Amino acid sequence: MSFPFLKKALMAFLLVTMLACKALTPTSKPNAADIEREEQAVYSFFVNSADGPAVLLQDTATDISNDDPKQTLEYVKSGLPSVSKETLNNYLDRNKTPSQLSPDMQLSVEYVLLSAEEQQTIFNESNGWDTFYEKYPGSGGYTVLSRVGFNKTLDQALIYVANVGGPLMGAGYYYLLEKKDGEWHIIEQVMVWIS
Repeated sequence: MSFPFLKKALMAFLLVTMLACKALTPTSKPNAADIEREEQAVYSFFVNSADGPAVLLQDTATDISNDDPKQTLEYVKSGLPSVSKETLNNYLDRNKTPSQLSPDMQLSVEYVLLSAEEQQTIFNESNGWDTFYEKYPGSGGYTVLSRVGFNKTLDQALIYVANVGGPLMGAGYYYLLEKKDGEWHIIEQVMVWIS
């Protein structure tokens, strides 16, 4: 074999290898519509209602402490060892500031949004929970959601969810989900508070 033939063969092999690697590597980021659709699918997984519409706090929230966010994140990561760095970073990026849930979300159940002002008005009363359940009978309390963090392939998701049903009836969790066969499933969870 001559050297020019080996050189051409090696170049052809490298070209084929590079093209194969490129074909296996996703090059495009998911678009905003895909992310929104998957976020609503994750929300639907957690939002349920008893006899009435689900009550969702309009403002998104996390339970990352402002006093020591690093400690909170280390606790969450230790409880969710399978979370990818990509998913966690996306979660943190999407939750830098609170946002508001849209009244147009397509969830699996009927829901209403509870504004911060209405929440404050209700619970500033001495009988706040009575007032809440008079206004939202059958709701089972209210749910707090964060924005959902995803990996680039939209098959891993991280979310904070809290359910509050009374003065000493509530809990907040971080959940790590995985999408298999078109459905989201919890693979790990860690409780961050309970009352």
